[in-house]
Amino acid sequence: MTNLSEDVIADILSRLPVKSVGRFRCVSKSWLHLTTQPHFIQIHLNRTQTQKLILSSQSLFSLDHLAPIDDDMLPLELDFPLKTHLKTEWVLVFGSCNGLVCIMPQPEAFFIFNPSTRESMRVPDCPMPSHACPQQGVRFHRHAHGFGHAPSMSDYKFVKVAYGCMVLVFSLKNNSWKRVQDFPYKHLSDAYGTFLNGAVHWLCGPLGVGGPCVIAAFDLAEEKFSDLATPDSVTNYRRFTTGILGGCLCLLHYHDDHKQHSFWVMKEYNVKESWTKIMITNSYFSLQPLCYWKNTNLLLVRNQKHLLLCNRKDGTCKKFLVNGLPSHFNADVYVESLISPNFQQN
Repeated sequence: MTNLSEDVIADILSRLPVKSVGRFRCVSKSWLHLTTQPHFIQIHLNRTQTQKLILSSQSLFSLDHLAPIDDDMLPLELDFPLKTHLKTEWVLVFGSCNGLVCIMPQPEAFFIFNPSTRESMRVPDCPMPSHACPQQGVRFHRHAHGFGHAPSMSDYKFVKVAYGCMVLVFSLKNNSWKRVQDFPYKHLSDAYGTFLNGAVHWLCGPLGVGGPCVIAAFDLAEEKFSDLATPDSVTNYRRFTTGILGGCLCLLHYHDDHKQHSFWVMKEYNVKESWTKIMITNSYFSLQPLCYWKNTNLLLVRNQKHLLLCNRKDGTCKKFLVNGLPSHFNADVYVESLISPNFQQN
């Protein structure tokens, strides 16, 4: 390949899987330099978009859910920060974006982690003011978190809503925390924010007495909140949580005392009338929509125990058979990428 121009070599390499690019980085210093340039990394991300699942339980696993059916589908246990020093029964995942996954392997120890390259960076501890909230403003005994990308700023941000009243943002680009505003909503029950369209979303309680819940959308570029309307029937914020399916925001029953057979999908972002109820035949107490499997059926996690494939037309479901799954797990979709969580390398 000595007669090929650098542009041609870059074009060829940018079409390869992450693992193959990693191997070719060992060929020469020039190829290493070429494949670590920000322009190449971005082109590779735009061209490949290979999706996988990350399963979280007592450890982290990667699953190629799009592998040929004839192959034995096995989850691959990942190496991740603090794996050998776990002090929790469950590794928590707070979202993924462009191949970067936000994880918490220990209480209040957050990392931005690339499962494909195994690179990671620890988010510095958040500087909490001595008086976090006025006494009357304490509305949430835990913290809520979210992670996502602000493309207009070429930045990735980690958001903490402390005690349900104070919003702090960590910028990977600036490697710093800042307090941006107070949380403008009265009730917040879900600790996991859902990233979509440049914003992190949480379901909050009604703005008025007896009204429907509202979705708080925190724009990562503007660092401001806006309201998204929910279906009129969603009035108990403690019984629902947000999710994402095929680039659309979802509302799912959560911590409900009754088995459910449906969930909501917002087909057009920020258009209340586009909320559509999706029916499935299998009842659930908790549900995670993941993706459209091979552009046909819905791939879901049911009750933190089973992967299901559901027919989009009639809602019938069948188990998605995978050997060696943890007994209980959550799952998220991520894409393989070369994006480094150590921002200066991008």
